[in-house]
Amino acid sequence: MIRKKPIVTFVGAKQAREGLAFIHKGGSPECKDCKYYQICVGKLEAGRVYRVVKLYERVFPCKLHEAGVKVVGVVESDITATIPSRLAMEGAVVTFLRQECDMQNCEHHEYCAPLGLADKDRCAIVEVKENVSCPRGLSLVRVALRRLPAS
Repeated sequence: MIRKKPIVTFVGAKQAREGLAFIHKGGSPECKDCKYYQICVGKLEAGRVYRVVKLYERVFPCKLHEAGVKVVGVVESDITATIPSRLAMEGAVVTFLRQECDMQNCEHHEYCAPLGLADKDRCAIVEVKENVSCPRGLSLVRVALRRLPAS
């Protein structure tokens, strides 16, 4: 299965630990003039979920983090989502589409519209989990998806 090499970036020194997952929301206005902008913010895509896989010793000063920022290696996280059961085969490549649903109180809603994935993202199915009991009667399966680079 495709796994990119880690992206070297910064995370707040107090938060930095292996396994930490976070949604990158882009830089703050204070970040624009920082000499570390390209390393810290420039390599990550807003709206994506990243996971820290490597810690480095270096810490740099930061206007937003009182203890500074630590150098880390991150990869884009696999995302748990629901897809139509007819597509759910481990190793398959699918085009992700959010489930059209307005039932925000449904226990599965967070998987039908997961953070970190956008409509039309190409993804590999890395794990087929369980069938989902959809209150709208759709035949859905919970899977782990790994976003693939744009071709």
